[in-house]
Amino acid sequence: MKKEEIRKEFFKLRVRHHSYNQCRKILLAQFGYEISKRTLQRWNKRLNETEWDLRDKSKRPKIIHYKITQEIEKQVVLIKKQTGWGAEKIEDIIDIGHTTINKILNKHKLTKPNENRRKRIKYIRWQRDHPNSLWQMDISDQKVEGKYCFAVIDDCERYCLGLFELNNISTAIITKLLDDLIKVHGKPREILTDNGNVFGLRSKHSKFDRWCKRRGIKHIRTAIHSPTTTGKIERLFQTLAKELPFCNNDLELFRMQYNHFRPHSSLNGKCPADIYFAFYKLF
Repeated sequence: MKKEEIRKEFFKLRVRHHSYNQCRKILLAQFGYEISKRTLQRWNKRLNETEWDLRDKSKRPKIIHYKITQEIEKQVVLIKKQTGWGAEKIEDIIDIGHTTINKILNKHKLTKPNENRRKRIKYIRWQRDHPNSLWQMDISDQKVEGKYCFAVIDDCERYCLGLFELNNISTAIITKLLDDLIKVHGKPREILTDNGNVFGLRSKHSKFDRWCKRRGIKHIRTAIHSPTTTGKIERLFQTLAKELPFCNNDLELFRMQYNHFRPHSSLNGKCPADIYFAFYKLF
């Protein structure tokens, strides 16, 4: 028996001048509906003070801000499988919160939670204000398909200027690649590297330093055992290892996607190319 029908029977009993306790016993005997005296009093008060249709109010919210359809769910899964991006990157493509996107990815078992992940140590974030003010560069510790990977990015907006597969690494090879990049993008004011062999170790008169001086470029080295100084290039290598399989292991395809399509959280969802080629950044 529906609740509104029970209420109707109660009010019929009240019209016949039955007390609350009598009504409670009659409802239990006739309909098997057990209820407290206090609830019956609330029903009577509500009927007297409002226009009540004897039904409970719906708990469904008046406004449903967003309803996830199967089409949206399929789109999230497709982007994940094609790019390997996480929820925050997909959020910049689809107008849904990253919490909802994470639920969809978890539903389809497309996330890999890191149970051993530690809380990140606080650090000071820094970046240059203009393109070609500082280039960061490094050689990946892990080989890509048996080859070394040399990467160069602009510090201002993380624009990847070059990704190169190398069978061998030497100062001559690195400087030749940098000369080619300078012909395309112009020369940087400064270059930031670690203390690797090809960058002259700690010497200020190395072959690499002499190359920098001839071109009017200041060479800056990181402190020893301080990888966070070149954190942007280290983060690029992490992204490369994760997303290169989604680009058919093609470095240039990855670089194009990274520069022109992949939204960057530190750039407020913009792509590196949007900032690198922005007119206002020239001044």
